[in-house]
Amino acid sequence: MSMILLYLAKAALCSGLLFAYYCLALRNQRQHRWNRAYLLGLTAVSLLLPLISIPLPGNSTGSAGILQYTASAFTVNGNAGSHTTSSWHWTYFAYAAVAAALLARFGYAVWQLHRLIRGGRRQDGQHYQLILHPAVSSPFSFFRFIFWNPGAEQQSAESRHILQHEQTHVRKGHSWDTLFMELVTALCWPNPVFHFVKRELQVVHEFEADEVPAGNGQTKAYAENLLRQVLCAPSANLLIHHFSQPPVKRRIMMLTRKNDTRYAAVRKLMALPLAAGLIFAVSCTQHKEDVVAAKPEEKAQTPVDRTLQKPTNEIFTVVENPPVFPGGDEALNKYLSSQIKYPDEAAEKGVEGTIFVKFIVREDGSITDVTTVGNKKGAGLEEESIRVVKGMPKWNPGVQNGRKVDVEFNLPIRYTLVDDDKSTSFWPGQSPFMPGQKTKC
Repeated sequence: MSMILLYLAKAALCSGLLFAYYCLALRNQRQHRWNRAYLLGLTAVSLLLPLISIPLPGNSTGSAGILQYTASAFTVNGNAGSHTTSSWHWTYFAYAAVAAALLARFGYAVWQLHRLIRGGRRQDGQHYQLILHPAVSSPFSFFRFIFWNPGAEQQSAESRHILQHEQTHVRKGHSWDTLFMELVTALCWPNPVFHFVKRELQVVHEFEADEVPAGNGQTKAYAENLLRQVLCAPSANLLIHHFSQPPVKRRIMMLTRKNDTRYAAVRKLMALPLAAGLIFAVSCTQHKEDVVAAKPEEKAQTPVDRTLQKPTNEIFTVVENPPVFPGGDEALNKYLSSQIKYPDEAAEKGVEGTIFVKFIVREDGSITDVTTVGNKKGAGLEEESIRVVKGMPKWNPGVQNGRKVDVEFNLPIRYTLVDDDKSTSFWPGQSPFMPGQKTKC
């Protein structure tokens, strides 16, 4: 799977579970500041968590403790086919085109507001500027600017309610949240959850802004004013906070809803185990599969464990003299290059990745117990790797304390698709082993 698609899938998983919890436990509760923080945090966590890799202590089967060398994995290159490559290119192009269109829409909305600010008459208020412009049909706010029609009444009770509402948007910085969510939904547009989060965050903004003018026993009058305004509400710019912004039914219900604090703390705290579970599922890896290649002259000396005094049937992982393929590493490279064939199914489906083949070099040099470890790639990669390793000639066995012993190895074989004709190749001069080859938990 492409890294971009994998990232989007993980982000969708995180955002979906966190938003589902919001809908079940937090939505329509009179804890607007917490809900606003949760929705913004939900988005940030979903964007960042797939990028984080947290190593866990412990060993996974067949990875740690197996005799290895400091070098790169054997690499098999194959042709993905023109159809598969072309399909991926078109997929990325379509993704970028939609994102660019949404960003252009975002830029156009900012430009419209900039025109209103430049063309309007300004009046300075406390912590805000009133922009009087004839193109404004109904009051709205954007950052520290409150837009008003110059012919509209400003001194009536209804107008004071509206002005207090928009001032609350300005004071609480709701426009920053809106800009953030517009960018997120433009760049991560395939994730539907982010679009739901953006819409819900706008409603929470309205809940917060409604509390101030509706206070001091003005709830009924404010609700009636809100109903009158919404009946003639124009279509709003996607970046502004409009006084008559729907859904008006939820806003009026929230004004009259009693604040139930009995389980408020429990609802908040229950989000913590959910976040912890997502961190473990998405970001925690016990072992990392990709390894940095090292130069062959930097091959590390295998440490000797002087405490190994075991019976002859023990399988060793660290020995004084490790097993060697007949003819050395260069001969092993040639053998793998001549024997491994990129599976047709994997090439057609675009399957790539590193296969870790675990096997035992016996006292007589024979190869036994061949298997693969780590995440299964499928499409025949595991089967091809096992077939080639099983067909190896006898090795020169490993030696510990002057006697031949059984030694366990882990051989990484990296399958990579290229645009050239299907071929098998290896980076010259490099050993087919590498250290710390590990699999994801």
